Amino acid sequence: MRLWNLVLFSCFASFSVCQPSHADTSVRQVDERRAALVGIRRVDSRHLRLYTDLPRGDAVDGLGNVFDAAVEGWTEYFGIAPERTAHWKMQGFLMEDRAKFATLGLLPETNPDFVNGYCQGSELWFAEQSSDYYRRHLLLHEGTHGFMYAFLGERAPGWYMEGMAELLGTHRWRNGRLALRQMPADRNDVPMWGRIRLVQESKAMSLPAVLTLGEGRTLSTDEYGWCWALCEFLDSHPRLGDQFRSMTKRINGRDFNKRFRRTYRRQWADLLFEWQAFVAALDYGYDTKRMAIVHRGALPVEEDAVIKIAADRGWQSTGWRLWAGKTYTITSEGRYEIDGESEPWPCEPGGVTLEYHDGLPLGMLVGLLRPVDERDSANPSEPLALGLQASITLEVDAILYLRVNDWPDRLSDNEGTLRASIVPR
Repeated sequence: MRLWNLVLFSCFASFSVCQPSHADTSVRQVDERRAALVGIRRVDSRHLRLYTDLPRGDAVDGLGNVFDAAVEGWTEYFGIAPERTAHWKMQGFLMEDRAKFATLGLLPETNPDFVNGYCQGSELWFAEQSSDYYRRHLLLHEGTHGFMYAFLGERAPGWYMEGMAELLGTHRWRNGRLALRQMPADRNDVPMWGRIRLVQESKAMSLPAVLTLGEGRTLSTDEYGWCWALCEFLDSHPRLGDQFRSMTKRINGRDFNKRFRRTYRRQWADLLFEWQAFVAALDYGYDTKRMAIVHRGALPVEEDAVIKIAADRGWQSTGWRLWAGKTYTITSEGRYEIDGESEPWPCEPGGVTLEYHDGLPLGMLVGLLRPVDERDSANPSEPLALGLQASITLEVDAILYLRVNDWPDRLSDNEGTLRASIVPR
């Protein structure tokens, strides 16, 4: 028994590995008398029948309430008629000692050695965790799979199915109220979750590469993070979100990825560019609404040009198309407020050296060059430190984007604008 518990403990920090099968929607019959003899009890709610060997306690016995609230959220998000989900129910198994469930034949036949979570038809399994948050996350992740298979189908590619389960499993549970699709404000709010860290520390994936995940193989732990990141980016984006959510109505059709590309065909170059900017800046509390890139039609700069840049937004296109081989001098001025560590700080484009972000003073004017050639638009330059004045020489034709240097979760407290001008030599 000790060896088995050690194996389970080594898996606690891993992520849910889900290869669900919806071929069988029936649930197994549990001999509750035999189950009680080995310490397995039943906890019921409207939409969940849960068997567990964990002792009574609010965190475990309240999981049914969490699941019931999630069903309401899933029903609304996917646009399912409430009367269709009113009597829908899943059967779940929350296990501390997996051997007890194996003895009674209560493990999934298709994947008895799953690590943390698994869904098969109308049943789900998840292993006990040392974190109340992550225990709920696994329940909601697997429950999302069960709900989607029951009411939407299962033909969408792995990146979408797993990304949506991650998106709708990332939650806030407070005072008996559940909020789904939450961008965690702090790592301490989501112990053991770790998706943002995975994206930050693994090699950056292009959007087309993410679309191939789950094609005929099990996802790695890093890839779960990337699936979540893409669904989070699209779902929360102020311009792209409606189109992304419209895809839920066509999950069971063929060629999901082709339809995805057609959905965004007019914005494809912008989408690739914004994805790279999102990945580069992703952090806890990321404010997608304010960080969404502002685009403008671009014209060549033949003489002095001036533009205003808002301090409370992410990258903003100047509308300036700059030519390869030419040198341009960018000058900026203005006073605005940025959110400091404890209070708003007055700032100018040179930044405030009391605090740094990405190695540059907080509030400094920074630039980004987006190649004009659409084949390269997904590969912008590294951020350029511009400050009060700087000169840049281009290697390729590009459009200049500007912003003030700040954390992606602190833009809402910034106020004011600066003026930037450019002079070609």
